[in-house]
Formats: sequence, C-alpha cells, structure tokens
Amino acid sequence: MNQDKFKEVLNPNLPQNKDSVSGSNSSLKSYFPLVTNKNNKFTDDKAVNNVVVGSILKTILRKEVRSYDYEQFTLDCKSQFISKLGEEDFWDILEEMYFNEKHIFSVSPEFLLFYTQDNQNKATDPRMVAMFSTLLGDMRIGNIDAKLNFLESEMLSVFRTSMDDVDSVSSNIKPYLPFLSKVFRADLAFLSSRPQYMLNELESFLSFYAFTYTAQLSLSLQDWYSGEEPTAKPLYFIMDHERASSERTHIKKHGFRLFSDSASKLFPMLSMLVLLQPNKNTEIPLWELSKNIHESEFEHLTERLKNFANAFKAKRKLKTTLEDSDLAIDWLANIMKLAIAQFDVGDRLKINKEYVTEIEKYLASHFIQSRGRSGRVLVLNQDYIILLTNLVVGEKDKLRFHELITAFEQRGIFVDKQTEQELIKFYERIGNVERMSDSGDAVYVRKTI
Repeated sequence: MNQDKFKEVLNPNLPQNKDSVSGSNSSLKSYFPLVTNKNNKFTDDKAVNNVVVGSILKTILRKEVRSYDYEQFTLDCKSQFISKLGEEDFWDILEEMYFNEKHIFSVSPEFLLFYTQDNQNKATDPRMVAMFSTLLGDMRIGNIDAKLNFLESEMLSVFRTSMDDVDSVSSNIKPYLPFLSKVFRADLAFLSSRPQYMLNELESFLSFYAFTYTAQLSLSLQDWYSGEEPTAKPLYFIMDHERASSERTHIKKHGFRLFSDSASKLFPMLSMLVLLQPNKNTEIPLWELSKNIHESEFEHLTERLKNFANAFKAKRKLKTTLEDSDLAIDWLANIMKLAIAQFDVGDRLKINKEYVTEIEKYLASHFIQSRGRSGRVLVLNQDYIILLTNLVVGEKDKLRFHELITAFEQRGIFVDKQTEQELIKFYERIGNVERMSDSGDAVYVRKTI
C-alpha cells in the first residue's frame, strides 16, 4: 500500500467555497520578516540592529541574559576588581576606559547578549531573528575564544555568571534556500573563529545575508513547479564606482529591475503559501509543497485545489483566466497566478508597492544606487567586497580568482566580465592579489585578515 496516497499534502481546512475564503491575506511567518501597511518597527529603525545581532549569538551559543541591567554589571565588575586589586582609583580608570561609553561591547561578542533581554526589542526584531533562524538551522558554536587581556577576561567572567543556558530547540521550519543556509553557516563559523573581526563585521555580515536572502528568495519563489530544491539564481551587481552603461545586458536585465519585479511577488506568494501549509505547526517551502503534490496519490487533491482556486477567484472578484487541467500541480499554478493577480488592482496594488518600498528601505538600501538616466543598479561597495572575499577565502591562504567568483555566485552575487576586471584591479590596489600571468586562471586572491 502506498502511504503517499494517505499523506496530507495540503491544509486540511483549505476553503472549498467563496464564503469560507477570508477577505484578508495571511500574515507571513518565518520565511520573511516584513509586515504590510508600514507596520515594521525595528530597534534604531534598522532591520539588523544590536537586538538582532545579540539574538543570533544567543542562538548559536545557546546562552542568554534574562534579567541583568548594565548598571548592575558595572557594579559587579567594580566589586570584583576592588576585591582583587584593592585600589579604588584604578577602578575609576577602568570605568572610564570600558564602561562610561560602553566600550565593553567592543571587547567580546558575548557582551552583545545584553541586548537579548525581553525589554530591549521592538515588534519586528523577533521576525528578523526568525528569518535568520531558518538559515541557521541547528548550528551551535561553543564559547567564542576572544584573545582578551587579564582585565577583560575578569569582566567577561563576571558577565558569564549572569548567563543562563538556552535549551536547544529543534526548528520546525524547512530552510527555503538550503544552498544559502549552507554557506551562511560556514561563513558564520569562520567569523566566530576570529572574534575581533566578528565584532567589527557581524552587523555588515548579517545585513549582507538579509539582502541576498531576500533577493534569492524572491527569485526562487517563482521557480517552484518542478519541486526541485533551489539553486542560486543569477542577479548581477557592479562595483559602486563603475558606470552602468546601457550595453551591459546583464546589469540592465538581470540586475535591479529583476530584483524589484521579483520582490513584488514576495508577499503575494508567501501569504498564499501560509494558507496552503499542510501543518500549522510546521512550515515547508513552496517547492517542497510542489514536490509532495507531484508524488502524492492523495484522493481528491485536484478537486480540492480546483475548488479553492475558483472560490478564491470569486471572493477576490478577479477576472484572471484559469487553465483547466486534470493535474493537481496545474491547479496549484492557477492558485499562485491568483495570489499575484489580486495585488494588481485597487488598494492591494498600493499595499504591495509600499511593501516593496519597505523591502528596499530595510533590507536592500546598502546595495542599491541610483545612476541617473541608467536608473537604479545593484552595487557592492568596497567594504562588502572585502568582507565577502575574506569569508570566501576562509581558512585557505589564497583562492584562484575564478573559484572566488564561483563562491560569490553561491552567495547570490553575480558579476559580468567588466566587473571581474574591476575586481582584479581593486584587489591589486589593496595588495591581496598574486598574478601569475595575464590569464584569469593565474590570478590568486588572498584574504586581508
């Protein structure tokens, strides 16, 4: 007996008539953090902020600080040092050096756990953390071994007495982009092996991955029909000093315009995916839902999807033409067509345009530049290029340039031949390139740390 025939692959309560269809769209869950109607509230008005950074560290360290304010920590350190050194005047110097301006937060990443306390965050911060959690999976890192002096080690020792262990919680969310999850975890592990570099770059690192995740998710969402796991989709960038001339086809067709068009489908498709989920306690990607439908022999699957499609179309008063078919997967395609079509008119069109604007503001602003008549383009500034280069070279001494470009692509960054040449010039300027010949195959790039 084929068990798949009896496996539920859809929401068992999927509406089957117009009256059962909700007049509003489902709120997004873990795959994407932003909400509609400009209701995104972040600490410091930044999507990647101290609360989010601290929460990522909490997740990988399995440590948290529940109720310990900064003033009490300062007093505890004062008591520790006076009892050990017996000189209150020396404490005044330490207080000035480390505590008055909160320079202690630049000593070790672990101190950022201060920001994980419940009274610190704004409404949308936990949604950003949930998005990163889908990339992290069950990743865990032991103590971050920062090279501290005696005084700093004492401060960290005091702080660690306030830490509590966090139980490992198995995620019930399947990563939407397994290929990106893999490199994200590898890059984060590399960063954590260099604590000072991690402190300097963790916010930029998370900002980069928030953007590339957004971009690759928006591109991959539309490539679900085959039920195959996504791979990195081409999206082209230039260096921020380059000209974006119109003859650069990839930049024009597969750059900002492609990102913006794809981002406009994020909320329509993901909100529909929430409604289709077979189990309200777990989440699976649309491509996996498609795979399950392809493999399923569940009775009445086509009928249920067809009924829902017609009911949804009627409820939303859409004029979209539906393609008749005996295949359940084709009715899923009709449903996704309706999901997008409902945002092409009226108030929903305005809501979705505002949503894309919020995406650009909170998740993409560092990677978009306006170039006059050339329009907007996707760019990488020098700081992000150096960070990416260091992550990609990783523990190796150096990496062949073409291998570096392939690794960039695995992280969602594609460049044309012109930008490749600009990258080589940039690496030569900062002195981390070895050119064995004029051939690209003989160019090696080193990391800068």
